[in-house]
Amino acid sequence: MAASPAGAQPGLGLALWGVEPVRTLAANAALAEQAGFESAWIIDSQLLCREVYVSLAACLMRTTTLRVATGVTQPATRHLSVVASAAATLQEMAPGRVMLGFGTGFSSLKTIGKPAVRIDELERFTGALRRLLNGQGVTFDHGVEGSISWLRQPAGVPIHYAASRPRMTRSAGAHADGVILLQGTAPDLVARAIAWLDEGAETAGRPRGSVEISCWVPFSQDVDRRKALDRVRSRVAGALMQANPDWFEGGERDAIVALKKQYAVGDHAAASAAHAAIVPDSLVRKFAIAGDAQEVREQVRRLRANPRVSRIILNPQIPGPGALPIDQVIRDFGEAVLPHL
Repeated sequence: MAASPAGAQPGLGLALWGVEPVRTLAANAALAEQAGFESAWIIDSQLLCREVYVSLAACLMRTTTLRVATGVTQPATRHLSVVASAAATLQEMAPGRVMLGFGTGFSSLKTIGKPAVRIDELERFTGALRRLLNGQGVTFDHGVEGSISWLRQPAGVPIHYAASRPRMTRSAGAHADGVILLQGTAPDLVARAIAWLDEGAETAGRPRGSVEISCWVPFSQDVDRRKALDRVRSRVAGALMQANPDWFEGGERDAIVALKKQYAVGDHAAASAAHAAIVPDSLVRKFAIAGDAQEVREQVRRLRANPRVSRIILNPQIPGPGALPIDQVIRDFGEAVLPHL
């Protein structure tokens, strides 16, 4: 998939966290479809959220056009054959409405004491997964060969890499159908990420622009701008855990260094966390879309104006004490922002 066709507006996706019952999550996906979102990205962190593939199926059953995706999963906690069967089953349920987002793992692995997946492991996993989804056989451990016996036709499920650093972004350019950039919203940060993506594509002999670009963006909207900034701070903190402090200067660099020392991974799926107070407003502005309705419109328009961006995935505050209900977040955005874009 490439960038949006000339003149087309980038789509809007919504991140949904399974910290509420799956029926609630699916109802929010249906509401997002009604509001005008084109996709829902469901978090996979097995101790912090409900099971992701069950959640995706529930969302598909409650919607008719909305695309759904893992946002994101990783290869360490599920066998390749299990992921392939799950993806093919979802694609059978709703052809053309399923995507897979993969990363090297953060909360889903840290909470069970496992290290992040190596990038080369993810690349090999991607190749084998594509072969299985195409109806081909692969060689598993100990030389055992296998394929999906019930698959009657190829299940073309796009694979997106979540990328926060140069190596992973270049890998997405070389191996993925799409990239999910968790690297900020400031124009210079987005431009740097796209340059890394193009380097990876060119090294692999792929044309520049052949990989669909989604920007994963912490998001908060409120008539009170201060409340909007404070509500999104925990999500920005999660994004900054993947950033290199040396990319920043002064107080911003010091804040990221301190955050990496104090980040409580058990609070990764919390509505608010003590470590969020470390994040200064300047980094919130560089990494998030946050403010009142008018400010949110302007920030969305600015990011959408980048001709390489195909999708903006809004990641709101997670449900919990002090957080706005997700259905309200969706309605407020759908009523005060979407009609004016």
